[in-house]
Amino acid sequence: MQYAERTQYSEQAEQRFYSALRERIERMVRRYVHTGDDDVEDLTQECLIRVFNNLENLRDMERIDPWLRTVVRNTVFTWYRERKREQEVCSVGLEQETESSVYSIPEDDLLLYFVIQEAMQTLSDADQQMFELRYGAGMSYREIAQQMGLNEEAVRKRITRALNRLRAHPIIQSIIAEGA
Repeated sequence: MQYAERTQYSEQAEQRFYSALRERIERMVRRYVHTGDDDVEDLTQECLIRVFNNLENLRDMERIDPWLRTVVRNTVFTWYRERKREQEVCSVGLEQETESSVYSIPEDDLLLYFVIQEAMQTLSDADQQMFELRYGAGMSYREIAQQMGLNEEAVRKRITRALNRLRAHPIIQSIIAEGA
């Protein structure tokens, strides 16, 4: 293989890597941000830049997923704090219908939200979906069972087990211990 062919092959492999990485980062960002596609795009781009600039600091490529989650979580948390500051500075004269209400999450609540999202990552996709339908959408066990094509008792047991796994998460345990 000629040098030019190897270089082109290497560039294509790098493009595929960053394309796949971008998709993974965007999925992670969407778990935290529900304000709109523009914000998701901006944050995905910001995370990708941070990852690109610090990729050589990652010692073990097997640990890329937890590292990516940390980068995304920190980037989104910083973004929310900046938005909150912007809102406080620019709040004079804004109507209630503006997007300022989207960013008005208290910092402690936001941090708790991030902790819960982190703990939710330990659940399977199906368990996450059932948990979100039950506690996010307020659906009954019967409605969830019908939607997912499962037995009502199976849904109840899976949600109970998921809740127990969340309670056993080390970060959640430390929060519970602080509150006691």
